[in-house]
Amino acid sequence: MKKTLLTLSLFASFFSFSQVLQSDNFNSFVIGNVGTAFSGASTGQGGYYTEAANGAAPTTSNNAANSNFQVVSTGNSSTNGLSIVGPNGDKGSRFMWKNGLPTAWTGRTPGNNIIEVEVDVNPGTRGTSRNSFGVRIYNADFTRTLAGFQVNASTGELFLVAYSTPSPDPVGNYSYPLAAAPGVQLPQNTWSRVGISYNFTTGEVLINSTAITGGPLGVNGSSPSTNPAEVDFVVTSGSVVGPPAINNTAAATMRFDNLVTRASNTDTLLSSNQFTIGDNSFVVYPNPTRDLLSISNPNNFDIKNTTVTDINGRVVKNQAGSLTQINVSDLNAGVYFVTIEAAEGKTTKKFIKQ
Repeated sequence: MKKTLLTLSLFASFFSFSQVLQSDNFNSFVIGNVGTAFSGASTGQGGYYTEAANGAAPTTSNNAANSNFQVVSTGNSSTNGLSIVGPNGDKGSRFMWKNGLPTAWTGRTPGNNIIEVEVDVNPGTRGTSRNSFGVRIYNADFTRTLAGFQVNASTGELFLVAYSTPSPDPVGNYSYPLAAAPGVQLPQNTWSRVGISYNFTTGEVLINSTAITGGPLGVNGSSPSTNPAEVDFVVTSGSVVGPPAINNTAAATMRFDNLVTRASNTDTLLSSNQFTIGDNSFVVYPNPTRDLLSISNPNNFDIKNTTVTDINGRVVKNQAGSLTQINVSDLNAGVYFVTIEAAEGKTTKKFIKQ
């Protein structure tokens, strides 16, 4: 049930400590099916489980298959990405997840009681499908969405999802529009960054996106002190309750990339100032630069991934593995941020492209 957004939280965090719990950019995956079985019974690439269902009979959906979850070469910045196909009828769902979050969450740095999830989303072209795509943080028995978002395929509208109590309704999982009609819409055929967070201490739930002006936005969640158990990509068939009721009759496809789940001591959604290792652990030079940006790694940290984002938070380059230079000659002049992720943590540096 859609409700008016309850609260607005101004983003004013300039320095914080966070740690990566899980992340995937899909660049090490092989193009093709993610899973080996779409029943959720066994793992596929990257340790992911995939589950596709047509819904309980009677249902008009009949397209549940392994092929619903694909690694594609058309991710953000022409890297690998994830493509998910939704149900083609009035019922059905898609889930994709990996295990290990409870262990990572338990081992987090003391005080890092906020779990944040960010991902790049490309909604494709608007169509007639009423599928709903997104990411959710679940509790242990999967009855509560501690924080989540969904994007409607037909409109591109972005919603916050949270286990909450929007008076006078009872406690439950609700979706919240982020602005008056037509709401906050992700642009067609364009990559947008979306982030959600759940505060274990207070229960507060936040959402931010490159499509949101003045974010993050939030609601008072109704499940503080609940440990997150799993982060899932979630797709549902979608419908309009009405009257008149309108059932879904077509599948839609959305792409995702650069998923990261982290624990933080303060909300840092879409921030360029996230540190888990010392600020002087890496040096980027020359700054400003025209062609090549060099990375100095005096501590010989094990670099896993390097990402360059523009001032709006859009990922413009992503490179898996260790490297000492980034070719930025193809970028437009302006301010950028390079995030260096290592086994020991990550840090973000600002640089200027001339």
